[in-house]
Amino acid sequence: MAIEQLSTGVSLYYEWHGDADGPPVVFIRGTGADSSRWLPQVEDYRRRYRCLIFDNRGSGKSSAPPGPYSVDMMTEDTVALLDALGVGTAHISGLSLGGAIALRLAIEHPERVTTLQVHGSWAKTYGYAAMYLGFLKRMLEEGGLDLYYEGALMYLFPPEFFIDHYDRAMEILSNMKAHSSPIEGLAGQLDANLSHDVRDRIHEIEVPTLVTVGEFDMCLPPHYSHEIHQTIKGSSYEIFAGGSHLFGLQDPATFNEVTLDWLAKNW
Repeated sequence: MAIEQLSTGVSLYYEWHGDADGPPVVFIRGTGADSSRWLPQVEDYRRRYRCLIFDNRGSGKSSAPPGPYSVDMMTEDTVALLDALGVGTAHISGLSLGGAIALRLAIEHPERVTTLQVHGSWAKTYGYAAMYLGFLKRMLEEGGLDLYYEGALMYLFPPEFFIDHYDRAMEILSNMKAHSSPIEGLAGQLDANLSHDVRDRIHEIEVPTLVTVGEFDMCLPPHYSHEIHQTIKGSSYEIFAGGSHLFGLQDPATFNEVTLDWLAKNW
């Protein structure tokens, strides 16, 4: 557990987990989420890999300079962190905004990426994604952090999850609020979401790639992940039946089994 001052002008909080001699896996989280939400994955991955989790600029214990941010800016933060920690190449796994960063990383710095996992993400903000992300920003601006996290939670899991696991949903909401981003940082990350566009470049990605999405992802529906899969030659595609945007929290056992099995076969 440490904080690293980077050449990009921000300080990022990070944690290493697992065997120090294992192949590195870098997990990149999404909007307004700190690195602790990767712990259900780290629990299994750490048995075979050295896992790096970190808080993006604007979230958790990392610095939150005034926005707007961009995906390109946050990608360069990731590269600067890898440089500072002496990580040359790594397996990269990104969720949502973290997936956007992972895509940009594989495009701009392909020599740093051994394999790529893109979960519940998108290549360009348009259509439903533009409406949803714009609505999130309006919720933040008009209602503040509490309303933002309460409203966002309704999109993160399908209705059945709240019916069958209401107490668990409330635990997740409490965790989200307890580890909330500063309002300035969250606004900056939302700006990065709204300006994201690598759709015309993802065909350049040549590393082994796994694209996954929940069947009932209401934040970034399967259309967006399928678009990524269709464009990256040779990529694998997994739709999690009954899955949400946060399938890794909804059913970590299945998520971990699928992604670890793919990683073992593609490296």
